[in-house]
Amino acid sequence: MTEPRCAEAPDSHLLGIGEFSRYAGISVRMLRHYDERGLLPPASVDSFTSYRRYTSDQLRAAGRIRQLRDAGCGISLIAELLPLFDDPDALRLRLARHAASLASAAAELHAQQQLALSLVDALEAPPSEVAERVFPAARTLHLRRTVSCYPAEGELWADLSELLTQPDGVDPALFGGLIGATYFDEEFRDDDVEMAIWRDYSGPFTPQDGFDIVELPAQRVAWTTHRGSYDAIGRATEALGVWIAEKGLTRAGAPFNVYVVGPGREKDPEKWITEVNVPIA
Repeated sequence: MTEPRCAEAPDSHLLGIGEFSRYAGISVRMLRHYDERGLLPPASVDSFTSYRRYTSDQLRAAGRIRQLRDAGCGISLIAELLPLFDDPDALRLRLARHAASLASAAAELHAQQQLALSLVDALEAPPSEVAERVFPAARTLHLRRTVSCYPAEGELWADLSELLTQPDGVDPALFGGLIGATYFDEEFRDDDVEMAIWRDYSGPFTPQDGFDIVELPAQRVAWTTHRGSYDAIGRATEALGVWIAEKGLTRAGAPFNVYVVGPGREKDPEKWITEVNVPIA
């Protein structure tokens, strides 16, 4: 004989699934789903009809489940959080972590939304103009490192800002106007990206914390200008690839960007100006 799922309660104290659904604000379909997942099993199940019944006390648990669901919690997280209602401090900490993850997801969705809108603008934008030039040699203060992804370039610039605060660092007055970044991987990478940031610098410097003076040679490059945020900079690299291929040329070194107007000077991404360069032969 099958063991009962839970202790039987007097029928007069039980609510049918439809009535319980109305009071709880949860559909019958979802109540059955929560039962199957062990989240909110009914107090009684008729052995003949399989009809589910609930106690009025279960309405509080149902309300908590509904609130957590509406706060973006999935089944597994709800199961983790329900016991913590008896420990408010622990619940508060765990919900704070969940809220932080929602903020991160919201930022990612916003970026995707902006990119979707920019795709429409790109249909009307003229194609990037590509030309050839000799990029002049430069003496640069240089930091080269492998970072987690391309947006993590900001970590290197933060390190440069920290260097500027040190008394034995560099003299900001001896920087020129050339600011850029070089990307050393042979292919585009989703992670573990090797790059360097640099600024032209005319003063003395003793290597420290990964920074060094690097002489950049004069280089023949194909280049184009990208205006706006870096989310759409792929259009510039595509134009360069087409131009180089059509000219029968080859890439002859690590691509690099020159930040004519970047985040350090202008907060509005629409006003950023980036020169995208590919050494050619």
